[in-house]
Amino acid sequence: MTWTASTTIRLQRGEALHLPLDRFTMLRVDSGQVVVREPLRWLGDSVVAPVVTLSSGHGHQLEHGGWVELRALCGDVTIRSHRPSPWWYAAWQALRLSGPWPRIRPRSRLARSPSSA
Repeated sequence: MTWTASTTIRLQRGEALHLPLDRFTMLRVDSGQVVVREPLRWLGDSVVAPVVTLSSGHGHQLEHGGWVELRALCGDVTIRSHRPSPWWYAAWQALRLSGPWPRIRPRSRLARSPSSA
């Protein structure tokens, strides 16, 4: 089972959002049309920023992590971002769900009576 963290992003027509996304993040467009400008990378001696146009129902997985620009082309856009969780979180969830572990309950605080001076 793969653990992911999901976020919903809403943009209005012409609005752009710059945000850092991790490698292997999956972007899925629920409504509208959006331009995704991926993080800068080297290709030989030049720097390129791959650009992908996505419409409703389409998705795209980022090959590299970094700052990504999302720009709404027409109408209101709803985008879902599914980021893979860190390895330690997946390990913790698997361990937590693997067996019947005793639950640790916090100690109840003892009621203190007001001190008289």
